[in-house]
Amino acid sequence: MTTELWAAIGFMVLIALLILWWPYARNSQIKAQSNNARNEANKESYLTSLEKIDTQLAENRINQQEYDELKTELGRKLLQEASDNNEQLEVKSHSMFLPIILSGLMVSASIYMYLNIGESQHLEQAMAQNAQMKSQQQKYQQALSLLEEKVAQNPNNSEMLFNLAHFYISAQQFDNAIAAFKKLVTMVGEHAEFIGPQAQALYYKNNQQMTDEVKQLIEQALALDPDDVSTLVLVGMDNFVNGNYGQAIVVWQRVVNNDRPGTDINTLTNAIANAKQRLSMTGQPIPEIETPVVSKSGVDVNVSISDELTGSYTADQTIFIYAIALEGPRMPLAAVKLTAGDLPLSIRLDDSRAMTPAAKISQHKQVRLFAVISKSGSPGIKPGDLHGMIEKADIDVQQPYQLIIDKVAE
Repeated sequence: MTTELWAAIGFMVLIALLILWWPYARNSQIKAQSNNARNEANKESYLTSLEKIDTQLAENRINQQEYDELKTELGRKLLQEASDNNEQLEVKSHSMFLPIILSGLMVSASIYMYLNIGESQHLEQAMAQNAQMKSQQQKYQQALSLLEEKVAQNPNNSEMLFNLAHFYISAQQFDNAIAAFKKLVTMVGEHAEFIGPQAQALYYKNNQQMTDEVKQLIEQALALDPDDVSTLVLVGMDNFVNGNYGQAIVVWQRVVNNDRPGTDINTLTNAIANAKQRLSMTGQPIPEIETPVVSKSGVDVNVSISDELTGSYTADQTIFIYAIALEGPRMPLAAVKLTAGDLPLSIRLDDSRAMTPAAKISQHKQVRLFAVISKSGSPGIKPGDLHGMIEKADIDVQQPYQLIIDKVAE
């Protein structure tokens, strides 16, 4: 039983006793003052009357016998009024019996319930849980403040801003999240991974209402990337909350089948199971979803950094590994985003890592390979970034390509 717990109980009982006793104490003080004033007034009246009959006796308006009788009567009256006042005080002291009894019962009942009915354990557990919750909230707020500080110190680091934007969504600071994603679009350009979460933040800000602005952002994101995870998860969620469980299952299963890096497969699998259970309760059939056939065509790559550049980066910096076509648009055919602390690493670039269905590595016989350690955390090669390249890599060769990061971008 903790000292803090007893202190909390003692404080609550003290407040209750103060509320109980205050009217009695206040009333007692007022009545005592009133009785004192009444006694003083009676005494003053007695002295005035006595002075008056003294004058009458001196002026021979009354005789000695009349004087004695009047003086005796004045004295008797003064004693009677003083006695009445004392009786009122005595009655008041008897009335204090009630708050005394109630106070005793209150303290006794509190201790009995705390010790014998089991509330001590419950209350102590509740206080412990409350303390733990406050501690977690403090840690969460500290982490958020630290990330905000880092972004302020590195305003051009798009990855930090990207992480902060998602942190804002988790903290339900939707306006801040929307502003951060808009800034990312300005810094890096229009990408589904910025626009989809922006739609998500706006959706939750509007109490899960699919407004025209949210719909427009969803269409914009899916036009850039039909399989964007954040956008599809949002579409599935809106179907789920509106009772369209079959459509929610279809959309979420699509995200699971794509299995893009960073996708929370376990959470989505549980959500799909929940939607199936609800759909079965309505008597509707579970939609049949075909598992997409993903081409196995791709390139195996071993990525490392040269001895000369070892120590030129930090483990938390972002590394992009991707393949582009030898000719035509430079949109990556397959890409992955990791951290430099993973180096050296081995990875396969295939259609499962495609950016869009329209541009896949399996559609090409040869590609150009890149590995970039980004100082800013954003895609592309910028001054100061560490990078390496393989000019021409054949698809589906048995031996992995050795991609070495050995240059500093100027």
